[in-house]
Amino acid sequence: MKNIIIKLLFIVGISMPTMLSAQSIEQMADIFWNKTSCRELTSERRDAMAKMQTYADTFTHTLFNEYMATPVGTEKEQGIEQWGLMQYYNMALDKLLAEIPATKVRKGEVVVWQLYNMGYVIKTQTQCFGIDLYHKHAERLAPMIDFMLITHNHGDHYSKALVAELERQGKAVYSNFLNNGHKVTTGDEFTVGNICVKVTTVDHNKTLLNYVNTYEVNCYAKKGKDYVMFFTGDAHNYEQLNPSGKVDVFIPHLAVGLNMAEAVKKINPSEGLMSHILELGHAITKWRWSYQYGINECEKLNRERVYLPVWGEKIVLKRK
Repeated sequence: MKNIIIKLLFIVGISMPTMLSAQSIEQMADIFWNKTSCRELTSERRDAMAKMQTYADTFTHTLFNEYMATPVGTEKEQGIEQWGLMQYYNMALDKLLAEIPATKVRKGEVVVWQLYNMGYVIKTQTQCFGIDLYHKHAERLAPMIDFMLITHNHGDHYSKALVAELERQGKAVYSNFLNNGHKVTTGDEFTVGNICVKVTTVDHNKTLLNYVNTYEVNCYAKKGKDYVMFFTGDAHNYEQLNPSGKVDVFIPHLAVGLNMAEAVKKINPSEGLMSHILELGHAITKWRWSYQYGINECEKLNRERVYLPVWGEKIVLKRK
């Protein structure tokens, strides 16, 4: 008991400098979600990113992993959720839960929400699907999702609880590693409603070969009005990225060793959503890329319509 008390005091003690008031978190979220957009990197948005970064930089990967392993509803979980960064983390999910069913997608549009890391929910006029959704409470999204895609078998790219809940509801989860009847790899194509998906399996790095599924998703294929999203997960070799046609939105990992300039030049998307920022399971000094790093990488491309979305952000994409 004494050790437990000491540990809890330690957590509270180190968190005090990094806890934000609910008002401060709400103010930053309001800047991210309502007052600014990833499409325009204003000084107000930069300032909010810089402030949020200070809290991310003191929230360790060991504490995040401990949080993920802590049973739901416990005092320990609730205590960690008082950290300012965790308030934002869970507010992002709550925002998706409220907005996805309430959002009516207009003709010619695709609506996208970033949840966390490389996790996105995509809603068309007729369907809703997710890719690489990872969050402690991600299973709460299951009723809103028709199917899910997973790029590869790394813990920061899928939620086991969400997979289990989707399968319980009879909804397909596509990956290259789950033996659930929906295992897919290079050359596979499948259709869900109006959405057609083409799969290619590529290298994560020089060691993990043929490890990552890329998904070329045509959101309106059955309606004869193509809108293609190209999700490449943690693919690192641009030479392996070969979409079959025009790409409207390219969503890559911005720091996996991928030569982004060559990838963007080759794929030539109408828009890009750079991803894998602030993944909290990685150490602060190793593989947890900052907002500023993401901004710098976007600006290096010297290209219009390349954006850096944040957790909980809703982006309305329009067919050109």
